[in-house]
Order: sequence, then C-alpha cells, then structure tokens
Amino acid sequence: MFLGCSWTWCIGMFLPVLLVRDLGLWGWIVFAIPNVVGAAAMGWVISRADASRRLVGEHRAACSLFSIITIAFHVFFVIWFVPRLVGLPTAAMVLVLIAVYLLVTIGRPGLDLPAAGAAWIISLAMFAIFLFRSPHLSVPLSGSLPATDALCLAPLCIFGFFLCPYLDLTFHRARGQLTAGQAKVSFGLGFGLCFLAMITFSLFYAPALSPLLSPAWRLPALGAIVATHLIVQSAFTVVVHVRSLISAELKPAGLLGMLVLAQISLFAALGTSLLPRYHSLDSGEVIYRLFMAFYGLVFPAYVWLFMFRPRHAIGGPSMATFRALLLVLMVAGPMYWMGFIEGRMIWLIPGLAVVLLSRFTIPRLGGHVVAQ
Repeated sequence: MFLGCSWTWCIGMFLPVLLVRDLGLWGWIVFAIPNVVGAAAMGWVISRADASRRLVGEHRAACSLFSIITIAFHVFFVIWFVPRLVGLPTAAMVLVLIAVYLLVTIGRPGLDLPAAGAAWIISLAMFAIFLFRSPHLSVPLSGSLPATDALCLAPLCIFGFFLCPYLDLTFHRARGQLTAGQAKVSFGLGFGLCFLAMITFSLFYAPALSPLLSPAWRLPALGAIVATHLIVQSAFTVVVHVRSLISAELKPAGLLGMLVLAQISLFAALGTSLLPRYHSLDSGEVIYRLFMAFYGLVFPAYVWLFMFRPRHAIGGPSMATFRALLLVLMVAGPMYWMGFIEGRMIWLIPGLAVVLLSRFTIPRLGGHVVAQ
C-alpha cells in the first residue's frame, strides 16, 4: 500500500482524464500497462538493498530534484484543478493537512505505513461510492484524436515509466528495507494490485472530469467523492517525498529551492484563471503538460545517460555525458512540444529517437564501453 499510494500522483489520478478524452480507452491502456510493469520491475532489477542505497548516494542531486519537482507539481495541481470539484478553500486544506501530518510525525517515519493503508482504503471507498452513485458509467472507446496516435504515445510511456522509478526516493526507501524476495512481492503487489486499483478509478471518472477543462465548466455532482481521493493521495505523496528529502539530507539551498518552486507553482495555479487558452487547451492544462515533460523527457533521459550508461572512467560520468543530456533537451524538447502541446503526436517518435540515440554521441574510452 505504501508503494501503491506513493506512486498515485496527479499523473495517475489526472493524466488518464486527458488521455481518455483524447484517445479513448486506448489512451488509458498505453498509459497503464507500462506504468504498472515499469514501477513493479524495480523490485526485480535492483536485486540488493545496498545497490539501492548506492544509486541514491551516487545520484543524490537528481533524486532530490525528482522529489522537489514532484512536490511542486502536486501543489500546482491541487490549487489549479481540485477547486473545480469542491472550491478553492476546501482544496487548499490539503496544504494544511500536509503540514499538520509532518509536524505530528516528526521523528516517527514508521507512521507512514499505517497512513498509506488509511489513504488506500479511503480511496478504495471513494471508488466504491462513485460506482454506486454512477450506475450507467461508460468509458469511450475513441477520443478526439485518431486512435493511431496511441501508437505514437506508447513508446514514450514505456521509456518514461520504465526509467523514472529509479529516481524516486520513496521507492528506494522501500527497497532499502526489503530482502530480494520481499522486494519482488511488495513491488509486485504494490503496483499490480494497489496502484492498479487507483488508476482504474481514474479510468472510470475520466469522462466525468474532462468537461471541467472546458471554458463553461461547473462543479460536478460527484465532485466531493473524486476530490476526497485526489486530496488524500496528493497529501500522502507530498508527505512521503518531503520525508524522503529529509532522509536524503537535503541541504539548506535545496530546501530553499523546494519552497521557492512550490510557491511559484502555487501562484501559477492561482493565475491560470487570468491566462488565455492556448489553441483549445486550458492554460492550466498547458502548465500541467509542461510539468509532464520532466517525467517524459528530462528525468528518463538522465537515467538513460547517467544511471544505465557507458562508464568512461571510474570517477563517474564525463563532460561528454552532460553535453549529451543538454543536446537531448535542446533537440528533443521542441519535438515533445509539438506532440503534447500542438497535438501532433507523430513528433514524439523522432523526439524519443533523439533520446535513445544520444548515448552514441558519448565517446568510448579506449574503444570499449563498460556497463555501469
């Protein structure tokens, strides 16, 4: 339950709303399968607890940035979208909930385990109530975009969801406390059962939430039910990432950066009502999709080049590796913009190809490549 809830983000809770609207059921399928399999696979790939601790030690800055961006993403989402379900004052209570929980549990991180169980049960109860109150639910098989666009999205989902977990400090927190056998069971059940249940809930409420992105949106009838799920899971995700940053001994400069970025995200969320729509997209949806670029491009590219990379020297990555990452962001970034913001999904294929081929721009050491 801890793993499943720590991975139930504003991505798993809201991206299916966009995908079902745009691509129908196929959008959810190409999102869900790589997500579940990629996250669960970490329990098999990292075979020893000390290997998990070594990865965090070697890539502490990147793992910390991953958590910082995730926290800011949730601050934005909760203040931008959740008010469309229950109003701003109620949605803002999630920030109070996070602060109170962290203050009460200082020095008692073990309480995160029963808190995860409570969060999962609450969300499951909201799922059951939603189904009971919506007897005529249906999920559209097609969306506003051609179904073939799902084929363009699928490789990107595989790449992002298979690599991002290795930067998640909450995953490493769990993996570091488990034996090899326990990790396989915990990661398998955590994502194959607990997390899958949460994103299945997302599939069913997606058609009801997508109208809230139109200019004429109004509070939905079952908004409080879905909002309870969104608030509880967002609060838990932020809490465990803050806790993981503290455990990773985040420096004062990093803490200040997290607070500043969270504040910027809060103001950006509040300002979305003043910004014009871009093409047919709500301004908040544009910002949401820009946040997604971290998890579809920046973070998986880092893992691809730095974690699962050729090692040029025992001392760590060379400047060539950093140049390759910069090249990826400069060249693939506009292609991702064309795919996700302009709606031309075909551009995602060459964008991903740039990321995958970037490894070949790194010169080999002595004509040989040694895997890390």
